[in-house]
Amino acid sequence: MNEDAIMRTAFGNPAAVPRLLSLLPSDAVAGLDANRLRRLPAEYVARGGRKRAGDIAWAVGVGRDPDAEALLVVECQSSTDRRMALRMLVYNGLLWQALAETPRYRRRELPLALRVVVYTGGRRWRPRTLRELLEKSPSGLARRSPDVDFELLDAGRLTADDARSNWLAALLRLLHCRVAAQLPAWSKALFDGLRADKLDDLAAELAGMLMRMFVFRFMGENAKEEHEDHLALAARYLGEPTMLEEAITEWRQAAIAEGRSQGMAEERALLRRLAARRFGADAGDALHALLGHEDDSERLATIGDLVVDAANGDELLRRGRSVLGHGNGG
Repeated sequence: MNEDAIMRTAFGNPAAVPRLLSLLPSDAVAGLDANRLRRLPAEYVARGGRKRAGDIAWAVGVGRDPDAEALLVVECQSSTDRRMALRMLVYNGLLWQALAETPRYRRRELPLALRVVVYTGGRRWRPRTLRELLEKSPSGLARRSPDVDFELLDAGRLTADDARSNWLAALLRLLHCRVAAQLPAWSKALFDGLRADKLDDLAAELAGMLMRMFVFRFMGENAKEEHEDHLALAARYLGEPTMLEEAITEWRQAAIAEGRSQGMAEERALLRRLAARRFGADAGDALHALLGHEDDSERLATIGDLVVDAANGDELLRRGRSVLGHGNGG
């Protein structure tokens, strides 16, 4: 499950906007009224017909003037991007261009913009401004070059107190989380907050998306389909720490079993290659067929000793049948 898709679902809900603004520096959000919101398109057609898609864009009320608004441009990132300032300039420019062609702004100044990058990756990220990405020059061009900054909201810097008082912070910590044992606490904070805000529909949607992400992250891609029944049940109770802890225990047990099964298969393949090297390909194939799905490590170790000690392929197979309980051997 793509983390960006989860964030777009959350940030696309108007209830997320005041939660987001409360996590940003107070001077950046001063005067913004999150009760006056207008969702804006985040996909634009640039000149030449090329489509560019950002993540989320809102028009947010400013002050007491009912017509005054600012842009809130949100980009969601699970990895760093050294040219993020350039991307934000492009998205913001295309949004301004689209607004300039609407009746509301055709004959008036365009609104100011607050650009926010929400980052859930594990690496520390010091974002660069656009001027830092441009070539340095002793000419006057440097002073005339555009500069674009943005607020970086790093999920890794959000605290447990942030999460308990702000469900969006809890969601970001969940997306940042790479330790299964931490999931119940962050999940409880998220769903307690969503229920308190009466966002049951959003909670249900996020529950399913998050569970798929957790299964993928902690068990791997191949486990996703075979755990659909458990996934559906756990998603209903994601906000209950006990239920999620039980799910984590099952994931760990399944991962251990899967890893052990893969290890046994590799060991059987190794015995086949060793037998083939000593006694020929036919002996290796016959031993592999004899082993079948044998997963007893002690018996496989004994077969390994036989590959070394047996005088020929026939002796290896005869004694191997005895070890595996397929007949008598000497």
